[in-house]
Amino acid sequence: MKILVTGSTGNVGSLLVNNLINNGHEVIEITRNIKKSREKFSDKTIKLNVDKNQNIFKKKIKEYKPEVCIHLASFLSSNDDFYSLKKISDTNFLLLRVLDSLKDIKEFKLFINSGSFSQYLKNDDEINPAYLYSAGKNSDLTYLKYYSNTYKFKSLSIVPYTIYGSIDSKKKIIDLIIDSLRSKQAIELTNGKQILDFIHIKDVVKFYSSIVENYQSIKNESIIKLGTGVGTSIRDLAKLVEKISFKKVNIIWGAKKYRKNDIMKAIAPKSSFTKKIDFIKLEDGLKNYIELNNN
Repeated sequence: MKILVTGSTGNVGSLLVNNLINNGHEVIEITRNIKKSREKFSDKTIKLNVDKNQNIFKKKIKEYKPEVCIHLASFLSSNDDFYSLKKISDTNFLLLRVLDSLKDIKEFKLFINSGSFSQYLKNDDEINPAYLYSAGKNSDLTYLKYYSNTYKFKSLSIVPYTIYGSIDSKKKIIDLIIDSLRSKQAIELTNGKQILDFIHIKDVVKFYSSIVENYQSIKNESIIKLGTGVGTSIRDLAKLVEKISFKKVNIIWGAKKYRKNDIMKAIAPKSSFTKKIDFIKLEDGLKNYIELNNN
């Protein structure tokens, strides 16, 4: 199958592209960094730079005739400053450019969008963005609905919860807690009462791949919330890190205020898509991740 991927050199994208290649699929990347793509995938993928000319961009995609698109490109931020606004707008515009390029390809079957649990501030089914970034994700759903219904292809939005398990240049809460184990200066955090659903990156990649293999069974405009269904507070996460590492975290709890619209609870509901998945247990995933950080 021919699969178009945006965000291919990100953490999830890098693992997913390799997984798709190993499963015999032909992958076409939309990338802003050809050099980085070559370092990760050599010549195993077709590389399409984000050409500013939409006619050229559209023509190249049409020549490849992709059957599925996986949209992972994103700019994650809880800020709403002008820089974040520009980056979020750029990502929204990339989605529109891709949809415009796919709309007349008769071979095209399914568009897989990637959402965020921060689109659901109250941990329910009501769209209620916690951040500007989340509002951008909500806009994506509207654009996708229009193109999907007008040009008659299936659309699906996968909403991963708190992903961990691979080294990222941008520090997440798990990284801050692990870093505190060897930090002489205490790391300042909030009271740590936020309850999150931590899902290992390998489970995320496996799920995306399974959707590609079973695209025929996907109902149009489905939204799948992808998480383990188990919530862990940040404080309990720190205790688990201490248990695994046999070290004490160096954290000042309550030194920082909660963010405006901070999400205090984000746990994925069980669904027909996820209830049969044997998720990697948080303790097992953390053991591997701590070892990875120590290497």
